[in-house]
Amino acid sequence: MQSEYFITSRLDDEKLSLDEDQFKELKRARKRLSSAYAITHKFRLVNANLQMVLDAMSRLGRLYVDQAGSEALETAKPHLNACVNNYVLSARIFTSQLKRHVQACLPQDRELTDALTHQMEKEYRLSFAYRFVDSLYDYVSQYGISIHTLILESLAEEDENGKILRRYSLKALVEKDYIGGPAEFRVSVFEEVEEQINLIDVLSEFNESVKRLHDFAMELVKTATDESNQMISEFINVFVAEHGKEHDNLFVVHMTSALKNKIYDKFPISMYANNHNMEGEYV
Repeated sequence: MQSEYFITSRLDDEKLSLDEDQFKELKRARKRLSSAYAITHKFRLVNANLQMVLDAMSRLGRLYVDQAGSEALETAKPHLNACVNNYVLSARIFTSQLKRHVQACLPQDRELTDALTHQMEKEYRLSFAYRFVDSLYDYVSQYGISIHTLILESLAEEDENGKILRRYSLKALVEKDYIGGPAEFRVSVFEEVEEQINLIDVLSEFNESVKRLHDFAMELVKTATDESNQMISEFINVFVAEHGKEHDNLFVVHMTSALKNKIYDKFPISMYANNHNMEGEYV
C-alpha cells in the first residue's frame, strides 16, 4: 500500500510533503494539545454554568422582591433548576474525564497520572461539597430536580444617614427528607447530609475543588503541550516559508492508494498552534 503524507491548506491549493514519521509525530502532538484543550474547555464550561446559576438566582430573587405574578415565577423556577442541573452535569463530565485527558497527553508517564488520581482522591476526601455534588449527579439524573425549597430572606440595615434599608437574599435548598434515603443517594454521603443544604454554598465550594484539579492537571501536561505546540508551529512556519503566505487553517493529510488515492486520515493543526495559551486566552 502506497501512502502520501502532507500538510495542505483548507482549499488544498498548496502542499508540504511529510514522511510517515513526521505524520505520526504531528498526530501525537495534535492529540496531546486537543486533550489539554479539552481539560480547559470543560473547566470553563463548569465555570460558565455556575455563573448561569448565580444569574438565574439573582433574577428569581428580584421577581420575588418585586412580587411578580405566578406565571413569571413558574417560568423562572424551572430555569434555575435547569441551570443547576447543567452545572452538575458539566461538573461530572469534567471530573470523570479529567484523568483520561491527562493520560492522552502523557501516555507513557504512569507516575504523573497517578499523581492526578491521588489529588482527586484528596479533594473527594477533604471536601463534603465535592462528595455531595458528585452524588447529586445520580439523583438529578434520576429525578430531574436539584432544588426542593426556595426561601427569600430579608435583613434591615441602617445607612450612614440613618435610613433603614432592607436587603433581600434568596436561598435554594436541598432537603434531606426529599432525597429519599441511602437507597437513592450515595450511602456514605447521605449519612453526612444535614437536614437542609444551601445549594449555592456547596456549588461554590465544589467549584474551588474543580479549579484546583484543573490547575494541577494543566501543570502536569505543561511540558508535553509546550513541546507539541512548538513542533506544530515549526511545521506551520516551514509551510508558510515555502509558500510565502499565511493561511486560515492547515491540515495534515494521509492519502493512500488502497483507497484509490482518497483521504485516509486528516486533522487540523493551525487551530492548536495559534491558540496555545490554555490558561486564559484561548476562546
